[in-house]
Amino acid sequence: MIGFVPAAELGEQPFEALKGSFSELPGKVIEAQDFLNSTLVPEALASKDISWTKELLGAEANRVDASEKLGLQVYSVAPEVAQNIQHNWLVQLERLPKVAKPKLWVNKESKVSTYIACDSSGVKMINSLPTTSNEELLYHLGNITEQLRWDRAALEIEISGLGHQKARAFVKPYFKLVSTIKTEKYVKVSTALSKVDIHSYGPLLRL
Repeated sequence: MIGFVPAAELGEQPFEALKGSFSELPGKVIEAQDFLNSTLVPEALASKDISWTKELLGAEANRVDASEKLGLQVYSVAPEVAQNIQHNWLVQLERLPKVAKPKLWVNKESKVSTYIACDSSGVKMINSLPTTSNEELLYHLGNITEQLRWDRAALEIEISGLGHQKARAFVKPYFKLVSTIKTEKYVKVSTALSKVDIHSYGPLLRL
């Protein structure tokens, strides 16, 4: 089930407003949020002293999320620290399928996109980057590929989110394997959603 409220209509309690959009709440509700000033660290490098985050994030982290399954921690600067809200990076990473070769997942939002890069060794990079146009999307994809020294011809890219169809068409000439989320891998889509662009909800479908 998917609840949806336009971002412009959300107030100081966005999760309560979102849950209110359901006619009936599901048996389990996962609340997850991106915090733009965040960094991902392996548990082996984690420490109680988090003063180092001030230089990296612009302010000292006031939130630490952990995933025992992944052996990772995320340090964030959050406007409010709510205990029941999980960091979206870890929520998504725990549900992404393992890959044998380089793959890059992108979820486009209105002004920011989340980029997750993995290969057979695991997570190579995850970040939320300003993306207000397909040109910026292409720039970030090219930069990530170059930084990781991946072969564009072998890299697989999956794009979901707002405007994913036009984004895919724009990026396709520069990368060989570009697709949108294959919904049948995760969920059987009801005919009642025939008018909904279900591929826009990639992260939610994986949940």
